[in-house]
Amino acid sequence: MHRWLIVLVALALAAPATAVAQENPFGPLPPAQPSPAPSAPPDTSDEDSGGTGRNTLYLIGAALLVGFLAIGWWISRDARRFTPRGTDRQALREEGPHRHGRQAKAKARARTKAQRAARRRNR
Repeated sequence: MHRWLIVLVALALAAPATAVAQENPFGPLPPAQPSPAPSAPPDTSDEDSGGTGRNTLYLIGAALLVGFLAIGWWISRDARRFTPRGTDRQALREEGPHRHGRQAKAKARARTKAQRAARRRNR
């Protein structure tokens, strides 16, 4: 039963649909439709318009604002809890073991600078 339904839907979607307006694209334009007579606006003094009131929108906005502030406070509190206190990034770098010493890094930088200068001279 379901298979036939799927096949029928697939065939209906696969069939090309012809647009009535495009039968003769270079033909004359159809006559303009007469505009309907203006009707009197409905009286809405006694019945509810069904729209959302301004107070309701303010209440929703306030609830969203409070929610965003609470989420921001919670995230910052959680981030502060796991941050180590009193640590200096440079001090941590100087304490740990390094693969290369300061002199080796300075020597490598000087060598790179000399190579760059030689390339400029040989242009």
